[in-house]
Amino acid sequence: MRLFHTLMERWRQWREARRLAREIDPAVFLNMAAELRDIAHAASKLWQDDPSFSARAQRILEEMDQLERIAQRPEFRRLSPQKRLELRKSLILSRDQLLESMQASPPPTTTLQ
Repeated sequence: MRLFHTLMERWRQWREARRLAREIDPAVFLNMAAELRDIAHAASKLWQDDPSFSARAQRILEEMDQLERIAQRPEFRRLSPQKRLELRKSLILSRDQLLESMQASPPPTTTLQ
């Protein structure tokens, strides 16, 4: 019975390690950067009249370009899993904030649809 529990625990640890590896794979960061770039581009179109938001969107676009360049380099894999996990959480938070700003944007017309 003890052997069974040990095997099950090792299986659980292996599955967790694989899940973590999938979450911090450089390809995931490339996809997230592309997604954030698309959202920032769309959000900047919605907030064209706000220069501060336009500057923020431009900064996000530049940072996503930089992230793509970094994620494609072999040195990115050498970052600790903890740092890559923190970066992933930060990207998710940025995406959520951009989506919220898009929802809060003023309607393009005053006519009800």
